[in-house]
Amino acid sequence: MPSSTGTFDVSKRGILFMKKAKKLLALLLTAAMLPGSAASARQQVHADTSALASSYNTNVNYIAYATDVEDQSQTNYCWAYMADAVLESYLMKTSAVSQINFSEWDMIRQLSSGTYAFSDLYTGGNYHQALAYWTRGSAYGPCLESNSSATNYYVSETAELGRYQRDNQLSKQNYIQNIKNLVVSYGAAGVSVYFTAQDRMAMTRDGAYYYPEETSPGVNHGVTVVGWDDDFAPQWFYNSITTPHQPSHKGAFLVKNSWGKYDSSSIGGNTGYYWISYDNYFQDAFAVAQVVDRTRLYDYLYETDYRGLYDFASGSSYSQSYRLNGSAQWMTGFSTYVKAGATYRFYLNNQELAGCGGTMAQTGYHTFQLPNPIQVYGSLELRVEVNGNNEAVPLACSASSHAADSNNVCLKVFTTRTPYGSTTTNPSSPSWNPSTPGATVTGVTLTPQDCAVRAGSSQAFTATVTGYGNPSQRIDWQISGSSSQFTRMMNNGILYVGADETSDVLYLYANAYADSTQGASARVEVIKNGSSGTQGGTNGTSTPNGSTNPGTNGTSTPNGSTNSGTIITGTPSGTVNPGTNITGTPNGAGTNINGSPIGSEQDQTSSVNGSDSESTGTGDEPVRVGTTGKGVYAVWEEDGTAQYTQCTSKTATSISIPATVKIDGEIYEVNVMDDGCIRNQKKVKTLTIGQNVAQIGEEAFYGCKQLKKIKIKSEHIEYIGEDAFRGISSKAVIYVPESCLVEYRQMVRESGNMTARVKAY
Repeated sequence: MPSSTGTFDVSKRGILFMKKAKKLLALLLTAAMLPGSAASARQQVHADTSALASSYNTNVNYIAYATDVEDQSQTNYCWAYMADAVLESYLMKTSAVSQINFSEWDMIRQLSSGTYAFSDLYTGGNYHQALAYWTRGSAYGPCLESNSSATNYYVSETAELGRYQRDNQLSKQNYIQNIKNLVVSYGAAGVSVYFTAQDRMAMTRDGAYYYPEETSPGVNHGVTVVGWDDDFAPQWFYNSITTPHQPSHKGAFLVKNSWGKYDSSSIGGNTGYYWISYDNYFQDAFAVAQVVDRTRLYDYLYETDYRGLYDFASGSSYSQSYRLNGSAQWMTGFSTYVKAGATYRFYLNNQELAGCGGTMAQTGYHTFQLPNPIQVYGSLELRVEVNGNNEAVPLACSASSHAADSNNVCLKVFTTRTPYGSTTTNPSSPSWNPSTPGATVTGVTLTPQDCAVRAGSSQAFTATVTGYGNPSQRIDWQISGSSSQFTRMMNNGILYVGADETSDVLYLYANAYADSTQGASARVEVIKNGSSGTQGGTNGTSTPNGSTNPGTNGTSTPNGSTNSGTIITGTPSGTVNPGTNITGTPNGAGTNINGSPIGSEQDQTSSVNGSDSESTGTGDEPVRVGTTGKGVYAVWEEDGTAQYTQCTSKTATSISIPATVKIDGEIYEVNVMDDGCIRNQKKVKTLTIGQNVAQIGEEAFYGCKQLKKIKIKSEHIEYIGEDAFRGISSKAVIYVPESCLVEYRQMVRESGNMTARVKAY
């Protein structure tokens, strides 16, 4: 029978996370891995379950770290959509990207065809199939939805909860708490429930779904948990086909589904999100816990578990032998599936690998990096010894997703051609710093991570790159969700929120320049002028249609979060609303705030927010706007930089972005080209980009059909936005400094233009 749900094998996948719930919770509150050496540093689990709030990420209009809802249509591939949503959320949470969309159909195609295909994926699957796809050799891995191009992401670690004891309420409570821990730590968690598309209207009320755990036939559908509300009232649920019709306990998870955004049974009938009662039965919760750069991880990957994990079998040891390709290589790491609470020791050709073993605090796929690479020849045998769990042998899956491959275990080996991989840097971590030999980036800390800023005001953020070997502290800052061209993140960590900002929430990303896979993010609530900006964590009445944000007593603060940052209120340094009537007026003519003419000469320097007539405070304004030549600029006096925001001449055939600009007698370096700054300029044919430009915004030159010649003078462009060069002349040539040719060509291609020639001058 056609179905909009994916199906999961309930009876055969007997992965029990732990037999004692108390032990499970205790383990998750200790270290992610307790090394064999007591002197080794502990890697702590990211979130403390005992400290989690009663509500998190509950405003369906502003879901943090979530990509768009997709539609699996009449297929059984919900597991693929759920898994990709979890991976996308992790990448957003860790600031590797601000938005991304992976192709589920590439995953399905790769897993359903070829030598190592599954024979029965059309009947359903689970996240382990997705993990097999993510971790196979270099021909596989997540691909982008937009153009099916392969990415360099390798999922090196997952956190998996398996199942709880259905007849043990404490086990269920701990399981709920640990799902929350995954969401807070890693961005989102996949979970399996019983939910059929055919009966969804009978099972839900305004997007609130309930099916009694005691009568649930198991699980058959995968969804993505993004938040929760412990005070979600039982009366919001009603399942007309079960008894009881409503849960007996309060509380619910907010989940993203894969039946399309305009699912009439979802919250509001047009979101694709559901509230799922804690009283439902669910299992197989998992999250992506680490992603690394595939090309930095290995040159060769040796594996026999192409279809991933089937299940854990009885036994305390397992091994795998591999014949190596070519000449001598350097083994840099390996991966396997581990179980929480078990202690592992690893042996290469009967010699113990010191520094790799330990007691695991998370069940899941785990990648181990050797402290020092080991040269290997011809062949190798890797053996694993396990204590503390008598069901720890990870059996590989056969072509049938419901059967084990009895001849293979899940154990991969990574090698490189040289002791230091593809570069000359230290591979003791897959996230090493490519610019400083021996340096390793392990993460980024960002303060504050949750704050409120009034429109027209500023907030300072502090980002620190952590790691070994003195990694570079340089940070790449990004903002998402802004509606104002004046909202800007400066290189010194100061966020200015434009006075005309209409977005309620902004997301700030701080990525390590030395390793873009490492970063941190912050959530910024925008307090509109005239708003009281009430912050709070008071739990109010939740409404399943999303009309009132749960946990806020109806206030405007999303998620009921407590403000942990400094609110700089008022108008900074006499700043007025920048940007009034500065666009759409040809030849530089316009009107300033008090209605007096600015001037009609193209080459005349003018001040829109002039200090004489518009400054109402004291001191210099941190943000000002002015025109000079044929361009409009926003300038920041705090760091002496300017942003090119718009060309005022619709007839210009040649545009030059200068290295510096003079506004009100002061000189500013032009280092940013704003989103859409020259978009749809139909007559422009040549463009010169000045030597100080470091960022080119999204759709900067989109639709400039006559643009054939672009010269980039800058040697330190760090970012080219999506579609910046899309829609320019098919004969366009982009001339760049010779030292930047390879890097800039790749950036142009990644921005969306695959045809323009990129040449050195």
